[in-house]
Amino acid sequence: YDPLMVRRAVLLLLALAALPCLGGCVERILAVRSEPPGAQVYLDGEKIGLTPCEVKYLWYGTRELVVELPGYRLVSELVTLSPPWWQVLPLDFVTDVLIPFTITDRVDLVRTLEPAPVSKEEVQEVLRRADDLRRRAAASPP
Repeated sequence: YDPLMVRRAVLLLLALAALPCLGGCVERILAVRSEPPGAQVYLDGEKIGLTPCEVKYLWYGTRELVVELPGYRLVSELVTLSPPWWQVLPLDFVTDVLIPFTITDRVDLVRTLEPAPVSKEEVQEVLRRADDLRRRAAASPP
């Protein structure tokens, strides 16, 4: 047997075994912004932060997004996170394992929040407080 051939075969096997360790990966990021900013964001029932915020995710599909800010209508919707062409079988093996650097798949969502309607009870309470302040102002001496 040829020791040089054995050494080369062993090195080749080690290189092939180390290949997955050197491979890249795909980083999936969902970024959520709102107008106005500062809204609380929930993804699939989990609090992820105040807008603007980002969260990493592992799988594509339909996710429940909730954006809420006091004084504004609640935004609750199902958002479909679709894979890009390079994340479809069999190409995903290449991008997830073989490419030796990280690829970022970023999805940006912007939601404009509408002011919440004012209820009759809230209007009546404001009018009641205004009348109360007028009475106090008229009753107190200058």
